[in-house]
Amino acid sequence: MSAPDDQAYDLPDKATDPGGFKTRIQRFYGFWNRRIGSSDFAELSLFMNWGYLPGLSDEAVLAPRPDAINASSVRLILELVGPSAIAGADILDVGCGRGGTVDTLLGYYQPRHVTGLDLTPENIAFCQSAVRSERCRFLEGDAENLPFDDARFDIVTNVESSHCYPDIRRFYRQVARVLKPGGLFLYTDVFDTADVAQRMIDLADCGLDILSDRDITPNVLMAREAEGDPQLVEMDKAAGTGSPDDADERVLDLVVARPGSQMHVAMQAGRLSYRILRARKRMATGATGLGRIAARAQARRGT
Repeated sequence: MSAPDDQAYDLPDKATDPGGFKTRIQRFYGFWNRRIGSSDFAELSLFMNWGYLPGLSDEAVLAPRPDAINASSVRLILELVGPSAIAGADILDVGCGRGGTVDTLLGYYQPRHVTGLDLTPENIAFCQSAVRSERCRFLEGDAENLPFDDARFDIVTNVESSHCYPDIRRFYRQVARVLKPGGLFLYTDVFDTADVAQRMIDLADCGLDILSDRDITPNVLMAREAEGDPQLVEMDKAAGTGSPDDADERVLDLVVARPGSQMHVAMQAGRLSYRILRARKRMATGATGLGRIAARAQARRGT
């Protein structure tokens, strides 16, 4: 997703200054952690995603438990997994944030082990203190240069994070590299609608054949309309927690996507599309290229 044009957000251009953009993202999420850490719900706030409210085409096999905290954010992860087999898998969650995806995978499924990786040191420090299990670990690292051996994982997850990566194709290549042949990439994010077809082609060109593509924008909008304003109110109660300037406050309004915000309006207007994509790593390098052909056919159909 392209960065907003408004210079008030103080966001360097991803294409011309990728290092500066990543540093700015780290700064913002450090601010986010300080803000949440000063709130009444700090220890319970594991999620940074926009959530999902059920509709007419839900795919989750499981539902959030009655006592689930941040149930709509849990539901987004359950929808992402859908019917995918998780039991016994080694999973990598790229862009793990404050650990909500890892916690959900551990609590609702039976993976062998889950590794969470994030660029922001404050996120990793929180995860290490809040999500404790012998079946998980958390590491600081860059999504565009994953610090793992080839064919290391059965599944890679990525939740509402890739729009912050300057080189999305490099990320896709890294995902394909660390996945075992036949491994799954479970991927959900907000995209520029005009870029969706190209992202399909990029994934296929990197050896990741699309299994399913689902537009969940209406479900995410419902979650934001129900929860966006209350979340921002709670965050505002903990104001004055060390932001270098008020640009971080404006970015906070942007990423919470409350009703009336730039993100919310763009999704309502169709300029942004929130999707769940599932892909499988091709079994052998130099395969027939049917995945690429299928992706291009899908792009031509405008899906």
